[in-house]
Amino acid sequence: MLKMVKKSQELRIWEIEEKYPKQWVIVDITQRDKYHLPASGKVLFQTNDVDSILDKTQDVEGELYIFYTGSIDD
Repeated sequence: MLKMVKKSQELRIWEIEEKYPKQWVIVDITQRDKYHLPASGKVLFQTNDVDSILDKTQDVEGELYIFYTGSIDD
């Protein structure tokens, strides 16, 4: 089930991976590293269902980073 994360605090990407294990997340990017990769952001949505997260991207604006916090084998 897709869950909207209310009042999300800014987190480093590794902190998001720890806080939302084995989840798909949509992150509003707040900072990039020297290679221009996402370094931190605020989690907008999280779910374990890839289809619902992809559907939600059509409704959200901003500089988004969408990724799975688990490993490929999960």
